[in-house]
Amino acid sequence: MKKRVVILFLCMTMVLSMGACGTDSDKKASTQQGTQETASEVFDGPHSAQMKLDLSKLVTKLADYKGIDVTISGNYDVTDDQVEQNLMSLLSYYGITGVEVKDRDTVQKNDYVKVDYTGYLDGDAFDGGSATDTMIDVANNCDATQKTNYIDGFSDGLVGAKVGEEVSSDVTFPENYQSSDLAGKKTTFKFKIKGIYKPVTMDTLTDDMVADAFTEQKITTKKDLVAYVRQVLEKQAANSKSQASISAVEDDLLDKCKVTIPDEYLDARLQEYQHEFEADNCNDTQTLEQYAKNNNTTVDDMKKQWKELMIKQIKIEFIFGRIAEKENITISDDDFKSFVDYLVSSGNSQMADENAVYKYYGGGNKEDGKKTLRQLYVVNQAISYVVEKANITVEPDTQTTESSENERVQ
Repeated sequence: MKKRVVILFLCMTMVLSMGACGTDSDKKASTQQGTQETASEVFDGPHSAQMKLDLSKLVTKLADYKGIDVTISGNYDVTDDQVEQNLMSLLSYYGITGVEVKDRDTVQKNDYVKVDYTGYLDGDAFDGGSATDTMIDVANNCDATQKTNYIDGFSDGLVGAKVGEEVSSDVTFPENYQSSDLAGKKTTFKFKIKGIYKPVTMDTLTDDMVADAFTEQKITTKKDLVAYVRQVLEKQAANSKSQASISAVEDDLLDKCKVTIPDEYLDARLQEYQHEFEADNCNDTQTLEQYAKNNNTTVDDMKKQWKELMIKQIKIEFIFGRIAEKENITISDDDFKSFVDYLVSSGNSQMADENAVYKYYGGGNKEDGKKTLRQLYVVNQAISYVVEKANITVEPDTQTTESSENERVQ
């Protein structure tokens, strides 16, 4: 049940979550109240759910869909190195950055140093230039926890300093620095050395350190933490492989099948999507034209992209809807209710309960929304059916992609 819910959600959001021109998150956050009011309005066009579709006629060519051969590329096996790399990032996220050095009191180049510091301009402390209990990676001149870089020369005065001492560094801010008050200015940072640390490693990580940091997760030992990280990474890899397999199967059948989309049906779907998009992104103080302008595009360009993606989405729905008919694929009321409950729990303020979910996807009409969701659910049951029977070949991805670099356990 859970796997099919995930597949359905992915299929539905392929169009519904697309940002034709990027997002304006600040604007969206500031207009949340207006968004909720707009979402309650009823869509005034004929809803696609009300239209009669004969998929046996609209899917004019249905290719063989059982045991199809598709190839995906990617690295879906989790290695020990990946587990360790992600575990170390997780430790940093939870504030475990170093092990205190107690057999010496003088800072060396490769140390982490805990300090309090204050920045001065012309003898006066300036706003935003002070911090306490900050861990500095001296060699890399960056914050040891967040790995954010400091201004060149910031940590130069720390090497050779002793615990308990106060030292200073002269720093000149870049000419293009974001604060005009500091841009190009020579400043002085004064540091109070509070402790010397070595970067934590797998060898120096202890059960006590893990237990203190991961109390809420009830992870009490290093062994349990390693197992947790591996489990999360393996789930991520499995989801990535599943998504790649779904996309490959969809693309294969899109290429081999022939589909006719009635003009009135496509028009209705586009109007429904625009209605939902405006409900999510616009209110009384921001029109769709203003939204487009704020995101460096035009309404015409947005609609062109919506249409291109909607045509692909509808073809997928028709193809796999026809497969569902041929294979007598149906869904139970319990499974459908579980999916709707999942949408309610997803955190979207416009879908706070079951009726709100139906109205959201039905343009204000509860019955239309319920029918639409059930149709999509059946489509995705069919997608699962075809994927499970497909012969999927995995080719290793020899290049490290940006997305894999950014995947981290949280």
